[in-house]
Amino acid sequence: MAPLAYKEATSIKDDEKLEASKVDVEDVEEDQLPTTQADFIEDPTIDQTYLNASKSTKFFRGTLFQMIMFGALSFVGPAMSDAITNLGGGGLSTPYLANLATSLQYAMSCAMTLFGGPIINKIGIKWSCIIAAIAFPLAGSGYYVSAKFKVDWFLLFSRVVGGITSGFLYVGETTAMLSYPHVHERGKYLGIWSAMRNSGSVIGGAINFSNNSKASSAGGIAWSTYLIFIAFECTGIFWAVLLSKTKKVRRSDGSRVPYSKDITWKGEFLALWKHAQNKRTWLVFMPAFYSFFYGGVYGTYLSLHFSVRARALSSLIIPTAVIPMVMAYGSMLDNKRWSQKKRGWIAFAMWAIPQAACLIWTGIEYGKFATEGKVAYDYRIHGKRWAEAYLPYFIIFTTGYWTQLSIYWILGTFSTDVKSSSRTGGLFRAFETLGQAISYGINANTGNKKIPLYVLCAVFALTLPCMTFLIRLIPEKPAENDDVVDGQVVIAKEQMEQATS
Repeated sequence: MAPLAYKEATSIKDDEKLEASKVDVEDVEEDQLPTTQADFIEDPTIDQTYLNASKSTKFFRGTLFQMIMFGALSFVGPAMSDAITNLGGGGLSTPYLANLATSLQYAMSCAMTLFGGPIINKIGIKWSCIIAAIAFPLAGSGYYVSAKFKVDWFLLFSRVVGGITSGFLYVGETTAMLSYPHVHERGKYLGIWSAMRNSGSVIGGAINFSNNSKASSAGGIAWSTYLIFIAFECTGIFWAVLLSKTKKVRRSDGSRVPYSKDITWKGEFLALWKHAQNKRTWLVFMPAFYSFFYGGVYGTYLSLHFSVRARALSSLIIPTAVIPMVMAYGSMLDNKRWSQKKRGWIAFAMWAIPQAACLIWTGIEYGKFATEGKVAYDYRIHGKRWAEAYLPYFIIFTTGYWTQLSIYWILGTFSTDVKSSSRTGGLFRAFETLGQAISYGINANTGNKKIPLYVLCAVFALTLPCMTFLIRLIPEKPAENDDVVDGQVVIAKEQMEQATS
């Protein structure tokens, strides 16, 4: 009996030691979590403290609230800027100064977003959004000063500064869109974010239309319109402060967002360089370049050929139509009945086919403009002719949001790691803003407006094969680490092992 008792006592002590050696994951600092072979933090456990917290705390730290805050930032920032842009030429009497200012803005954003991944990984998504929100009011104030006081240099200055700071928001929100939601929820959250952004444009469009509904001729909008935009833009800092730091964000099931271990500045830029060399980065270049390239071409089209109130009405009906469209599109992207690749093909067809038709349609309209002379089409005066000329603009702008959402969704299928997403997202937004800068740049003169349309058609033609090859790369399940950097490390180690064996 004695040996048996001794054995049982020893077993009890071993169990106690084992139990005492366990450490609750909540007691471990975020930077002390175990790492993988490539120094990546992967915490597959569920945060029980979060699940047991109050409803308000869970909502505040949850993915849904973060997406709402990003939507609110887009509502009072980019959406207000879009509402001004959607007037054609920023609402000024001619589009050329506004196109030059917008081109400078996107050129600065391109330079910022190109290196945005390492910067956002160091300062965090929340602080990047705060920096962007501080400069939101520059958008409306630049146009106000130009319209009322004819001080054009301030418009150009405000767009340069705004372009730099908006780059922080572009990379920050893109990173969150690609990494915060679960894979099966990404379409829904992309739809929510895009719908909120367009809700801001709806309000902006309503402001435009109410202030300019009596102007049936060509020209500039009432300068007091810009003051209302400025008031909305000033609230941006409030929404940015309410964002949670990425390490505190939790998904709906309590899981943490995959988050790579902090590395040095040199390591960040080396990781960015590896992403820049990756095949899918260059496949996404042309689709990203094209995704908003139409803005400069069709913004000039609207400004030159439609009345002030027709342009104001356009800034209202475009976002109103986009809201249900992006919500339905997001639901389609989350449809589990189809494989991810099949969803990618369906999404591609939904925007590529109508946009191809619109490009042909617009070419026909330019031929008619040449015979009709200079006419500012108005929905009350010209009726059917206005609708005929306006429909290609309407279709290209509404399906344009589908273009960008599908690229977001495809990029999110490769990795959900935050730092990987910031590198991928930064390069994507750099390519996108480069396209916008060139688009508005070639429309900043009084030359032949058919030439920018021909350029747009060529970019679209190059986009089609790139999207085809990109969709073929879509995996069935995203990695939870930086699959580009980590994958190269693993391959290198395997090659070394083979060489030494």
